[in-house]
Amino acid sequence: MMRRESWDQVVADAAPGDHIVQLYQDQEFLNCAVCRYVGAGLANGEGIVLFPTLTHWDAFRSRLEAEGVDVHAAQERGQLTVVDADELLPRLMRSAMPDLPAFKGVIGDIFGQARAGGSYPKLRAWGELVNVLWERGDVAASMNLEDLFDQLNKIVSIVMFCSFLMDNFDGDVHEVMLPRLGMNHSHLIPVEDYARLERAVDDALQETVGSDEARVLESQLLSRYRPPYNMPRSQALLLALRQFLPTVADPVLRRSRELYSASGAVR
Repeated sequence: MMRRESWDQVVADAAPGDHIVQLYQDQEFLNCAVCRYVGAGLANGEGIVLFPTLTHWDAFRSRLEAEGVDVHAAQERGQLTVVDADELLPRLMRSAMPDLPAFKGVIGDIFGQARAGGSYPKLRAWGELVNVLWERGDVAASMNLEDLFDQLNKIVSIVMFCSFLMDNFDGDVHEVMLPRLGMNHSHLIPVEDYARLERAVDDALQETVGSDEARVLESQLLSRYRPPYNMPRSQALLLALRQFLPTVADPVLRRSRELYSASGAVR
């Protein structure tokens, strides 16, 4: 499905069973998205489980407190659980790959305790365990762990949100990683500014194939394409080009990057 709702709505209104993935390249976008997700969950009376690195948790905590969230009180009452990703990850691994029994035991216990004996039956989790492996270059282990979280979510039915340090304007990401991530995510947040992305992709396509051809192509491609997850229409168009017209996809993606970056620089 292709949605016009902003990423802010996606993370704030997330429902049990949702599995959201964010691509980011700067800390500010990561901070903003995660803190919006956490703040909305706390306000809704949901339990929150975070698996951040220490550096990222320090940034999240500072932002949440600046926004008026009493982080210490939320932790004291059991509504907010924070587990260091770098310390937790080795407990889930055997021979450099995620271990199913260890994962079930450790993560299952964390989620069970986070429900605080029924005080917070609705849970939302965010983590970067998978991204830590991704950044190390352990792609197979990263995707295996992502699959385990997705399988678990089908059982426990909570809200899951993960973030990847990944460039949405990289051709290899479009070729391999976005289709792979679509296998176990319900929503894709590809960039911070959806309106800028839409303008950039529209202009890039018109420059590449001409205005008349661009309108026809967009209609035809989006009618044929079956997006693997909810995402902005402009992002679906980029992936549809990759699938059906790969020779056009590369120049459009390159030009989209240039236009997106330039429009942000003059903002």
